[in-house]
Amino acid sequence: MSNQVLAHLEDLVNALNISLFTNKTYFSQSEIQQQIDILEDIKEYINKSESEFATENITEEALLNDILNNPESLTPFAISYIPADLKDEISLTDTDKFEIEVINLINKAKDKRMSLNNLLVALKLTTGIAYSRSILNNRLYRMVKKDILFSVPGRKGLYTTNRDIQYESNKEESREVDLYNEEIN
Repeated sequence: MSNQVLAHLEDLVNALNISLFTNKTYFSQSEIQQQIDILEDIKEYINKSESEFATENITEEALLNDILNNPESLTPFAISYIPADLKDEISLTDTDKFEIEVINLINKAKDKRMSLNNLLVALKLTTGIAYSRSILNNRLYRMVKKDILFSVPGRKGLYTTNRDIQYESNKEESREVDLYNEEIN
């Protein structure tokens, strides 16, 4: 499995390097270089994980730390490393699993923001489930109402896990109004 992942990462790095040197991309050179660096770090981590992190004790210790640091709810990390004999005892609904997947995806995205379109594609790639736009939109709306996900103000169909985005947006709007008022005076 890890050999397949490493081969895929190598292909991605090569493709990014080609687009970097040929300038045949919509992304800036710094964005491409940043992605290459991230992929190289992932490759390095996978290589290390096969030798250094293979013991169960390290996984169990990380799981315990995660649970102790998040005592009210299980994180995506905790859920993925719960021992098999306990998984049947943990009560997770399909909605819980969906919400964890969405939050996990958005947290991995740049600036912890993701559009509805990108979520549709990312969920299909990660879960294999092709949600209809209206169903996904309804589920995201319910997540927003539960305050576990937030709409980016002024940006239709853009979601974030950053609670402070509301305050940042209000500050920006206040600055824009102040600048407008200065121009008028």
